[in-house]
Amino acid sequence: MYEKTTRINCNYFLDSRYNFCSQWSSQSIMKKINLIIASFYSISLVFYETIMNIYWDDWDFFPLWIIDYLIALTLILAVFFLKNKLQNLFLLIGWCLSLGVTYMAFFISLDPNGLSSPDIESKLPLMASALIVSAFGLILTLFDIFKNKNSFT
Repeated sequence: MYEKTTRINCNYFLDSRYNFCSQWSSQSIMKKINLIIASFYSISLVFYETIMNIYWDDWDFFPLWIIDYLIALTLILAVFFLKNKLQNLFLLIGWCLSLGVTYMAFFISLDPNGLSSPDIESKLPLMASALIVSAFGLILTLFDIFKNKNSFT
């Protein structure tokens, strides 16, 4: 006749004692999308950079690959460890660095008189997608900063 059911408290994970979850619930959808993209982008950037450098044995000149790890570190810090003003600042720094590096790498690779690499056909789609994701992330970050006028003050 009557079954006793237990109700799961859905607000358990949104409790203020759990910092990340309470922060997550109070953010706009634009900020949530930005944080999801930043986390997936930074993890895939580390993964593909490592795979490409191992596969093509391209660890020689470290400034060309260390910047990618710095971008990933900046975005990971922004997503998982920082809040509010510092989070917006680190997202802005990470996306600007990523956009600048991928812009340079993509258009230098397209230059017919520039550097010619035998594996450029496989790298161009990755660079183009990284350029598009970086621009989208930067736009989302700027919209969020301008929406919250007090994000840096």
